[in-house]
Amino acid sequence: MYVVYSFPNMILPLLGGIFLDKIGIKSGLMLFTIILTIGQLVFAFGVSEELYWLTLLGRFIFGLGGECMTVAQSTIVSQWFKGKELAFAFGLNLSVSRLGSTFNGLIEPPLAENKSLTAAVFLGFGVCCFSFLAAIGLVCVDSYADKRDGGKAQLSEDDKFKWSDIKGFKLPFW
Repeated sequence: MYVVYSFPNMILPLLGGIFLDKIGIKSGLMLFTIILTIGQLVFAFGVSEELYWLTLLGRFIFGLGGECMTVAQSTIVSQWFKGKELAFAFGLNLSVSRLGSTFNGLIEPPLAENKSLTAAVFLGFGVCCFSFLAAIGLVCVDSYADKRDGGKAQLSEDDKFKWSDIKGFKLPFW
């Protein structure tokens, strides 16, 4: 199952970053969170109906949103924090993510064993719904900050991705 999640994420975070430059961070965050949540719902239905192909499809859809959502979150963090605060904010963001993975590993197996596998994966869907609500809250707070500060952070034309920039990347990058 993890391979199906990982497969789209070999390339998508690169393309997701470019896509975020085009549609905007807030819109991208919402889009990727919705895709992720839909993927978990499809996966949960696949488990509940014992349809292996549907579980694979759900994991693939989940993967389409997963790492691109992380790119959007990281971009927002980099807009909000500067200097020494930035490293701490990234570290905190990553720690909370790993904490969620740890709780998942501790809660899901006993739930699946004592209740059902379906209950466990639908709990995962509930967590994704909470994440979606948190994304809405983040977008609202960020929009409020934009209004309060008199504008939103924009990329200059020099900072926007251009395919022609790739040929300028030095060997250590590759």
